[in-house]
Amino acid sequence: MAMIKQLFGYIHIVLGSLVALQFLASEIYSDDAVGSVWEVLNYLMAIGVVAALVFSYLRSQQADRSDLAEWIGSTAMLIAAAALFLLYFEQWFAWAVFKDADDTLGDHRSMVWIIIDVAFPIVNLIVGTHLLRTSGSSSGD
Repeated sequence: MAMIKQLFGYIHIVLGSLVALQFLASEIYSDDAVGSVWEVLNYLMAIGVVAALVFSYLRSQQADRSDLAEWIGSTAMLIAAAALFLLYFEQWFAWAVFKDADDTLGDHRSMVWIIIDVAFPIVNLIVGTHLLRTSGSSSGD
């Protein structure tokens, strides 16, 4: 399990960093290139969102209830990952599956995507660093 934690720890850190970089750099280059990069990143983000939810759930299940700081941290991470999961897939399905050909992204949907693009790196960097920090101390779990 330690090797899986370590692998996913690095994956979460790389994904979080890529999304943060794309979010900041997307104002610099052309709209066509921005759309193409986001289309690829959206699939990677879907994997990251699901994995963050799974690892956050596992962390909350393994949390020592007598350690209040660990319990609060694991619960907060699970809530953040669950919120990101729900927002991301609602937006992604609305955009990719149910969008009309002439439909443009409204102000509301654009704002929710901005929230997702800001929350994704935060959640994934925290999950990734936690996985890396605990991968060495994992004893068969």
